[in-house]
Amino acid sequence: MKRPFAVGLDLGGTKILAAVFDGRNRILAREKKSTKPDLGPEVVLDRIAECVNEALAVSAVAHNSVCAVGVGVPGMVDTRAGVVRVAPNLHWQNLPFAKLLQARIHIPVVVVNDVQAGTTAVQHLGAGRKLKDFVCMFIGTGIGGGIVINGEQYRGSAGMGGEIGHMAVIADGGPKCGCGNRGCMEAVASCGAIVRRVIEEMKEGRKTVVRDLCDGDTRRIRSRIIAEAYLEGDKLVREIIDDACRYIGIGAANLINVLNPQAVILGGGLIEALGDKMLPRIRKSAWQHVIGATDERVKIVDSGLGDDAGVLGGALVARRPVFS
Repeated sequence: MKRPFAVGLDLGGTKILAAVFDGRNRILAREKKSTKPDLGPEVVLDRIAECVNEALAVSAVAHNSVCAVGVGVPGMVDTRAGVVRVAPNLHWQNLPFAKLLQARIHIPVVVVNDVQAGTTAVQHLGAGRKLKDFVCMFIGTGIGGGIVINGEQYRGSAGMGGEIGHMAVIADGGPKCGCGNRGCMEAVASCGAIVRRVIEEMKEGRKTVVRDLCDGDTRRIRSRIIAEAYLEGDKLVREIIDDACRYIGIGAANLINVLNPQAVILGGGLIEALGDKMLPRIRKSAWQHVIGATDERVKIVDSGLGDDAGVLGGALVARRPVFS
């Protein structure tokens, strides 16, 4: 039986996003849920299954018409075995993810690293489709990266190549990162780090419209609320976003100096919401640290895929035998 449809799923530390795609990679339906990783992997797997089933119901696509579900997971993944080896933001270790999810939805499951999925989407459908050498930076709960050299994704000797969020951008005394080190770009410039700093400043008595936007419940603060506060001219949020842009720029400059790419391509929810405000600041910071910096030498651009890079990459991975 021909199976023309695919499901792409982007699993993050805060949200699950599933989308159903037709044979031309057009989105027919999408569904979103909060991840709730603190409730344990079984609950998260149930929520993923619900998200997939609801997206299929909305799109009126039958389960037996789907070739596979491609899932991007934030962590170290053994794609051949379908096992998530380590996923710090989800508190997972050696989880047989593909087997467990497939038992719930009765559709073949392919699992990959989330940023590698996003980079695949950028490479084939986004701003990298005409480029052979580029770097992706995805700003989400954490910061992930993908490296494409001569048209091929570079994954490194153990499949962990591209962990750019853990390059140090503060030499001494920076905030502690989830990886255990201090001063990582993820610890100071990810959406998770931005939210944590906003909450800390609110506790210190700083005035901000974020308090009203989240109705006093700091657990509700997400990139959408941060973006709304920024666009309203909130002084605290603008100060924190400007700092994040400076650190992202330093990270981009390091990558440019080492790899000499044609472009550094940025994506993620915060870039989708505030890219036109953040990109000029990121470029300014990067050019202060790049050797022979010019816009002709290397571009720093938006992915062109918004927050859909992850699900698009998942769909491409799901179709891998056909796609390749």
